[in-house]
Amino acid sequence: MRPLLGSRKIVGGVTARRGEWPWIGSLQFQRLHRCGATLIHSKWLLTAAHCLKGDPSPTNWAVSLGSVLRSGVGALVIPIQRVIIHPAFNGSNMDHDVALLELAVPAPMSLTIQSVCLPSPVHRFPKHTECYITGWGSMREGGSLTNLLQKAAVNIIDQPSCQQSYENLLTPHMMCAGSMGGGRDTCLGDSGGPLTCRKPSGQWFVAGVTSWGHGCGRIGFPGVYTRVTSFRKWISTYLPF
Repeated sequence: MRPLLGSRKIVGGVTARRGEWPWIGSLQFQRLHRCGATLIHSKWLLTAAHCLKGDPSPTNWAVSLGSVLRSGVGALVIPIQRVIIHPAFNGSNMDHDVALLELAVPAPMSLTIQSVCLPSPVHRFPKHTECYITGWGSMREGGSLTNLLQKAAVNIIDQPSCQQSYENLLTPHMMCAGSMGGGRDTCLGDSGGPLTCRKPSGQWFVAGVTSWGHGCGRIGFPGVYTRVTSFRKWISTYLPF
């Protein structure tokens, strides 16, 4: 899902290599892919609150990790033990679109399963930071989901530029990434997945959670992501760091 405001798959991307994005998981409802999720600790994942709308009970949810395939070969499927939706999530304007998922058992770390770094509340992601979106969503607006994980390089778009596109729909808890010229974006099925950025030191950080947008890859309407730094303190009330 990425709601229209915009449900989201990667538009303008290429197929990822096995183990290239070891922190992404396929969030599955009754064994069917619903959204992306990001491993931030051996027992915890970050996703979008809107992905869990309608059934926040953990019973029917699981996460598939360690494979470029949405399901099947090479994937480790772990049930969800607890779903924590941000208490201020607003489904009408998508503000505070973030949720935590606690796994029933810790994910075993390997070459294909690893957690990504969480930024501090004051971490900055400058405009020219190397950033990528990843997911199993549609490759074009109105298309079907893909079975192979896709990736695309995107630019962080400064808040004033994005405000021009979305006006008062954009809140301080949101950030934009993609291309103002269109063509590279998340789409339906990518929601909840990571916008990850690499520091010059080589460390990867999760900067955003795929949330919404106007269509997929449209000119002048980049993807909108939940700003992780805005929720770092909330996350640390549940995580051991």
